[in-house]
Amino acid sequence: MTLPTLRGWGRSESNERVGGVGIAAWCGLRRRWRQVVLLILLVGVVGAGALATGAGGRRASTALARFKSSSRSADIELAAEATPEQLDELAQVPGVDAVAALSAFGLIIPDHAQFQSIGVPIDAAFGTTVDRDRIVAGRPPDPSSVNEITLGEGLATELGLAVGGHLTVESFTPAQIAAILGGTGDVGEPSGPRVDLRVAAIVRRPLDLGDRGASGGLLMLTPAFGRAYTDRIGVFGTRIRIRTDHGAADVPRVLAASRAILGDSQFAAQSLAVETQGARAAIDLFASALWICAAVSAVAGAIAIAIVTARELQLMRDEHERLRELGCTRRQVVMIGMVPTVLAAVGGGVLAVVAAIALSPLFPLGVARRADPDVGLHADWTVLAVGAVALAGVVVAMGFVAAYLSTSRRSLDRSWAGRSWPSTLAERVAAAGTAPPLTNGVRMAVESDRRGTPIRPALFGAVVGTLGLTAALLFGASVRHLVATPRLYGANWDFSAADVTANTPCGGSDYGLAAEPGIAALAELCSQNVQLDGRPVTAIAYTQLRGGPIEPVVVSGQAPDGPNELALGATTLRMLGKHAGDTVHVAGRSTTLEYRIVGTVVFPSLAQAQPLADGAAFTGAGYAPLFDQNLFTRSFVGRIAPGADRSAVERRIMATPQLAPPVGPAVPTEVGRLHEIRWLPVTLATLVVSLALLAVGHAIVTGVRRHRREFAILKTLGFTGSQVRATVAWQATTMGTVGLVIGIPIGIVVGELLWRRVASGLGVSTNAPFPTATVLLIVPAVIALVNLVALLPARAAAQAQPAAALRTD
Repeated sequence: MTLPTLRGWGRSESNERVGGVGIAAWCGLRRRWRQVVLLILLVGVVGAGALATGAGGRRASTALARFKSSSRSADIELAAEATPEQLDELAQVPGVDAVAALSAFGLIIPDHAQFQSIGVPIDAAFGTTVDRDRIVAGRPPDPSSVNEITLGEGLATELGLAVGGHLTVESFTPAQIAAILGGTGDVGEPSGPRVDLRVAAIVRRPLDLGDRGASGGLLMLTPAFGRAYTDRIGVFGTRIRIRTDHGAADVPRVLAASRAILGDSQFAAQSLAVETQGARAAIDLFASALWICAAVSAVAGAIAIAIVTARELQLMRDEHERLRELGCTRRQVVMIGMVPTVLAAVGGGVLAVVAAIALSPLFPLGVARRADPDVGLHADWTVLAVGAVALAGVVVAMGFVAAYLSTSRRSLDRSWAGRSWPSTLAERVAAAGTAPPLTNGVRMAVESDRRGTPIRPALFGAVVGTLGLTAALLFGASVRHLVATPRLYGANWDFSAADVTANTPCGGSDYGLAAEPGIAALAELCSQNVQLDGRPVTAIAYTQLRGGPIEPVVVSGQAPDGPNELALGATTLRMLGKHAGDTVHVAGRSTTLEYRIVGTVVFPSLAQAQPLADGAAFTGAGYAPLFDQNLFTRSFVGRIAPGADRSAVERRIMATPQLAPPVGPAVPTEVGRLHEIRWLPVTLATLVVSLALLAVGHAIVTGVRRHRREFAILKTLGFTGSQVRATVAWQATTMGTVGLVIGIPIGIVVGELLWRRVASGLGVSTNAPFPTATVLLIVPAVIALVNLVALLPARAAAQAQPAAALRTD
């Protein structure tokens, strides 16, 4: 029978029941409106965190692509001489979006020799249709001003210059440049005019975020400078920057067409993916971390919502029982119980969307924020819509499950009061004859009962917290090991010294380094651009001069040994679709040869920017037929002999005029960017551990309150306050132990998988030493944290008076 007082609200029994359900639900809402508001706020906060970080991850993942699109950055750079007619013909090549040309004037910054980093626009295309600047500070330079310049952020930081600052540069005369290009090794000190330049603007270009930005970036002068000094300062040549329609996909065919148009004047080509390589790796990792953070926040928030929802429905158990006794069906009672949950799902979902939009200016962070061309208030409606619907669906589903379980006959039957489901663990501990505090603590930690103690969510939280902490510590240790081990990023030597002469060829004089007694091993590294099956990459040739081998650091396979062998970076292999054992056609300026791929290697950072995983490694003999006198770099790398005076060796190298001062291994930009965001795993671990401690703490507090009658009985039987505190402590310790036993192994697997994914993306070895000591420290840390959370509930349980507890329970 339906409730008599609810009849008369409709024309049929069905309408009467619906009306009765509505009245009962409304009455329940009026009594519990504060709890409903709190549930809405909880859903809104949880949803806002997950939606904001998820949308932030999506914005981070697209930031660099949007920056390159808004700046119209070039995809290929050619070092070539071209007439205006040839430039026009290049612009008509299929796949070419725009072409801009720069003159590489023979200017040098004292103590900072960067010939290729200084350019003068030949036409109006540069800065408009190709390579637009984003001004960070200052104003655009006056095209008619001879002395105004723009500096990239990286170069401005390196030189310590701001807007309005002055920079004096030296120059080579046209005759000196002609001699250098003709092969003269030493043309003397720069003899051209000294020019005082003034910084009009600090700008941000895509290259300022990656490898080239880390090595100095670009200094741009005005067309007026080119007109004023064209007869007094020599020019190294023209740099043609080409923006393609579809990025790297168009590069091979555009290069083939460019060679056909420019002929033998083309002597170097470079894909400009190198300009943002380091930024790309860091942004990908950051975006992944934000998505993981969003997922973790959603899961942890779902646990919190489930705990609160279940608790509220447990508190309504007596009311549900009365409704069943008055004739309401179980379906009707479930509907009444779900009303607050549905309101929380809708209201919390709307609140989450609004809050996520309000939080959007906080994202992205780090390198991705520098790349984002439109930082500010955003609404990613795809993420927000999908996330809000998913959030509402999960909340409604949890509310339905909780309401359905709370209205079961077993739940409503008072004969079940005080009964619990014994666990195997608790039974075994009791059978072992352990002390009563340990036995009762284990039972409270692992046994569920009808009073709604959130045991399972707490145990799940302990597992997730330990898992997250373990994975974060393992990943962080792998990053630190990579940064601290130069060999892993290609630098298996103690020092490098660049050859600063103009044209000493590869295989030329070693300036006495091979005879230096303090050097145990020495090798010459020569570098220039080549094309692999039409794709431009940097080639590095290793020639052993003394001692044990200094060769490319191998990730898989082997280093090249014969003249027809080469090893490639992981990115290069992927872009070419090749594997070890395949052959590849390598084109220099005047010859094309076939080489066999023998392995995957990583590439060190030397005088110029070099991506870790994009390049080709040769032996000196294998590289010789490709050598181009016009554009190459040469360095010497070596290891200090055991017991030798390193300072003395370095002083002797510094005294050699043909060599730059020796420097130690440089951390590649990709690794540096990765190290810059090392706080992300720590942040994620902190978030996960905090949410886990909240779940465990809530379970302990709830358990202490709902077991107050048992504690009172135990006290009347002789339990002391210290034994009560020990019981709660053993409850917390048991929860922490369950988390450790399950969470540590899974965390190790997750941490290893995460590191392998990141290392594979960088192109370095995925092997890392297992931080045994760090993982072992997790055990006392977790036990200490859960006992710290249990400290106040244990103290409250110990101080409670048995008579008062028995009277009120």
